[in-house]
Amino acid sequence: MIHLLTYPLSVHRRTLVLAAAIASLTVLAGGAGVSIPMATGNVTLGSAAWAQNGSVSSDDITGYAASVLEMEAPRNEALSQIKTLLTGTSHDISSIDLSCKGAANLNQLPRSLRSDVRTIIVNYCNQARTIVQSNGITTEDFNRITAAYPQDPALAEQIRAAMVQLQQQSANGTE
Repeated sequence: MIHLLTYPLSVHRRTLVLAAAIASLTVLAGGAGVSIPMATGNVTLGSAAWAQNGSVSSDDITGYAASVLEMEAPRNEALSQIKTLLTGTSHDISSIDLSCKGAANLNQLPRSLRSDVRTIIVNYCNQARTIVQSNGITTEDFNRITAAYPQDPALAEQIRAAMVQLQQQSANGTE
């Protein structure tokens, strides 16, 4: 389910909400998917074990955090566009699978809207994939971190701290 940020949040609280909110959209990179962080979802033991074994480098955490933050504006734009398309219909955005993998299965929508919604999702997913790659993280590692962080409090805290640090650097004009 998508949860939009509708009120101002403190930097610390916003990073936690942001990490939980972004995720309904999934990015496809070749045959591999990039899952945007979710508060809930299917987590495999292998992914959690991967993170808990210390296989996540500080560079990967920074790249992950930067990617999540950069995806926020395009995600909000995509959601806004889809909400606008759904205005006047009986469909609630939270009832629609807005993942890249689910973009091919939008049968619950009226035929007249499917193509437009699919295009918005695919455009977002392509943009998110580019963001992930530009932050020096592979889509596979992004997926593993996404799957692992809900089950690994230490990893979640490292991601939150990296997001806060990046936001503070951005606010101070330093990188």
